[in-house]
Parts: sequence; C-alpha cells; structure tokens
Amino acid sequence: MSSSIATTPVFQRITTILDEKFGIPREDVTPDTVLDDIELDSLALIEVGLALQKQLGAQVRTEDLSGSATVADLYELVNTAVGGS
Repeated sequence: MSSSIATTPVFQRITTILDEKFGIPREDVTPDTVLDDIELDSLALIEVGLALQKQLGAQVRTEDLSGSATVADLYELVNTAVGGS
C-alpha cells in the first residue's frame, strides 16, 4: 500500500509542505521515510499539521501527529481526517 499512496493528492500536499516549509526535496520523501530521519521533531509536526489544516481542512490532534513514525503514518492520519478511505 505504501507505494500506492505516493501518487495521491494528500501525499503530494504533504511533500509540498515538507519542501516549502522545511527544505526537504519532494523526491527525497517516500511513504516509508522516517520522520526522525528527516529531522521532523514534534514542533515541526505541529507546523505541518497546521498547514494541512489550513490547506485541506484536516483536523488532526497534536497527540496523533507526534505518534507518527513515517510519512505513511502521517498520510493515514490526514487522509482519515479529510474523509479519505
């Protein structure tokens, strides 16, 4: 499943935010990318969450964001929040 999410609009939005806000090139981000490996701490995750809320209307709790280990985990939280399957 991880590879199939890489082409979804939600995943693309996540990679755009990571690129624009944190300088992490989109091509370096895959669903299996570990958030610690790209140095996203809890504060950075909150910033990502706020950007996703603003852009997609995704209401994701801070506690849930901090429990994300990979970009795929983050995707699942956001996709669920925006009513995806």
